[in-house]
Amino acid sequence: MTSQLDRYSVAGLGRLREFSHAAMSDDLIFVSGTLGTSEDLGLVDGGIGPQTIQCLGNIERILNEVGSSWNDVLKVSVFVADMANFDAMNRSYASFFDQEPPARITIGGVVLALGAAVEIECVARRHRPERVWSAKDIPRRTGFFDNEGESLYYEVIGEGGVPLILSHGAGGNHASWYQQVAEFARDRMVVTWDHRGYGRSSDRAGLSGPEVAARDLLALVKELSIGKADFVGQSMGGWSVVGAALMEPSLFRRLVLADTLGGFITPEIQAAVASSKGFEIQSTDHLGGHPALSLSFTQRFPDRAHLYQCLSAMGSVDGQVMIPRLLAHTHSKEDADSLTMAILCLVGDRDPLFPPRSIRALTDLLPDARITEITGCGHSPYFEDPQAWNFAVRSFLDRQ
Repeated sequence: MTSQLDRYSVAGLGRLREFSHAAMSDDLIFVSGTLGTSEDLGLVDGGIGPQTIQCLGNIERILNEVGSSWNDVLKVSVFVADMANFDAMNRSYASFFDQEPPARITIGGVVLALGAAVEIECVARRHRPERVWSAKDIPRRTGFFDNEGESLYYEVIGEGGVPLILSHGAGGNHASWYQQVAEFARDRMVVTWDHRGYGRSSDRAGLSGPEVAARDLLALVKELSIGKADFVGQSMGGWSVVGAALMEPSLFRRLVLADTLGGFITPEIQAAVASSKGFEIQSTDHLGGHPALSLSFTQRFPDRAHLYQCLSAMGSVDGQVMIPRLLAHTHSKEDADSLTMAILCLVGDRDPLFPPRSIRALTDLLPDARITEITGCGHSPYFEDPQAWNFAVRSFLDRQ
């Protein structure tokens, strides 16, 4: 079985759009060539000395973002445009570290991007302290609440911390989040729920869709007496959380939009969807097949893919009815501008429904958004690669 390759970029740290700051496979991290640039992608003044310090500071930010540090660095490669500046680089390099600096190799006489004097890359490992916990320590309660004549199911797992409310997509229900609940309920309250017509929730009026879902989500928050919280919306759930955020922005601390446009379908985003390289959309008429899963996942994990099929079948809403309702429910550029909370956009790099290019366009539209692409996944990275998805979300929610 091959390892997944996950790419990460640090919000506020300049980079060319085509390249990520780091890639990670299991616990091995490669921090790509980093220049001495500030947030506007301009080189700092003063030549090779200040650029070296800035390079190392930028790398430190990247390492912190992916759960590592200089203590975990295995190798550093330094590229110097002019070896006549080697001594100045060497002094700055040594001065950056409180203790003995990590081992490195220096390569000179190279042409660097932006006319930089120095570029640095490194290889590190991710430090993950073992966490021991007991399920008996984590409380769980379930219930129903009524809203607009419908009975809606929810679960609350864990306690303390900033509440995390998870809104599923059209291929799931509250149980789809089992790989996230086990992770995040260790140190905070986690809330899952079923949209109308999904899982255990009713849809007697046949109105299931983005408009009523936003109202239902706000009714759930009120039912549980939750104040400010973190919200996650997967695919269809992105429409739910965006709609709720537009109505009650004060309830939102941070927002995660996972493989979703959330109702922002601008001409630029439409063009991005249309022009992106397509991936195979699986039919459900064979074991493990589903449009929301990548073909490679189904082939490698037919048992888990079949579980996804089963979860997806637990509802009364016809996808052929829901999809047009979602696409018809759109928001304006002014709506996007009003979402000033920090937002993380997640996308599988093989998502055939909302491909990465469309999510990058969405990220550009939102005032304070960043993007993480999860390699090797289709439309449901939270299900296909929960370790990478959970790590990206936790890093975003926990950052200062």
